[in-house]
Amino acid sequence: MQKSRGFEGELIIEIPKVAMAKCKVLPLIHSLYISRMGFYPKALHHYYQRPMGISETILIYCTNGNGWVQLQKEKINIQPGEIFVIPKNTIHSYAADKQNPWTIYWFHFAGINADDAVNVIMNKDNNSGVQVGLSAQRNKLFDQIATTFLKGYSASNLLLANLTLPYYLATFTSPEHFQKNEVITPPVSPSDRAIMFMQQNLTNTLTLDSIAKSAHLSVSFFSRKFKQDTGYAPIEYFNHLRIQKACQLLHFSNLRINEVASQIGIDDPFYFSRLFKQQMGVSPVEYRKSGGIKV
Repeated sequence: MQKSRGFEGELIIEIPKVAMAKCKVLPLIHSLYISRMGFYPKALHHYYQRPMGISETILIYCTNGNGWVQLQKEKINIQPGEIFVIPKNTIHSYAADKQNPWTIYWFHFAGINADDAVNVIMNKDNNSGVQVGLSAQRNKLFDQIATTFLKGYSASNLLLANLTLPYYLATFTSPEHFQKNEVITPPVSPSDRAIMFMQQNLTNTLTLDSIAKSAHLSVSFFSRKFKQDTGYAPIEYFNHLRIQKACQLLHFSNLRINEVASQIGIDDPFYFSRLFKQQMGVSPVEYRKSGGIKV
C-alpha cells in the first residue's frame, strides 16, 4: 500500500492561483514564495514519485522516524533532525520507512531565489540529508506561517507568511545561532475580529451586515477599512476562506462535492464548482482526483 496523503493529523495548505499571481509581483517576496506546505505525522505508507520532476523546489524536514529520497538513481536515507531539498525539474521519488515511518514538515516554493536555497541548505552536496537537529521554536515558525495562510490570502498575509520563510530557512543554515525571541501579541483590530468571525462561521451564509456587526462598525466604514487592511472586499475574503476550507475537506474527507459545498455554507453545488475553479484553477472533482502537486 502506497499513498501520498491521508495521514491522521496531517495538514496541507495549497495557495490558490490568484494568490500565487500576487506573490509573483509583490515586492520583497516575488523572488522566493511558498506555493504549498504541509505536515505529515507518522506517515505510514507515504510514497511519491515524479518521473519528470516539478517546476518548484521541495523541502522535506524530518523530525521523527525514517524515510528516503531518491534523485536519479541515488537513494539517500533520511533520519530525524535531517533536512533534504530537492531542486526543481529533478527526477525524484521519496517514501517513509515501512517499519518506522517519518514525520515530516514540507514546503514547495518558487521564485528566482529558490535555487539559492538549495545550494545554501544542501551546501551543493546531495549525497546525504543535512543534520540540522530538532527545534520546537523552528516548528513554531512553521505553525506561524500556516496560521497566517489560514487567515486568508490578503497582501499583508502573503507578505507576512512568505517573509517568515527566509527566517525559517535560516534555522537550517545556522542552527547554532537560532535563538528564541519573545513574541509580543498585538492588539486585535476590527478586521482581525471580522476574520475570526468568518472563520468561526464557514458553514453559514454570512452577509456584509453581519460581518460588519462582528467588527462593531457600520457597513460603509467597515467595508472601506477591511479593503484597506486586506486588499479584498469582505465577502470576497470570506469566499477565499470557504474555498480554503473546501480544499481541506477534499483532501481529508470522503464527502461528496455537494456535501463539501454544504459544509462551507453553499447550497448550490454548481455555484460552488464555479467559485472553486475561479480560485484554484481546476474544478473540485479535478482537484480531488489529482490531489494537486502532492508531497
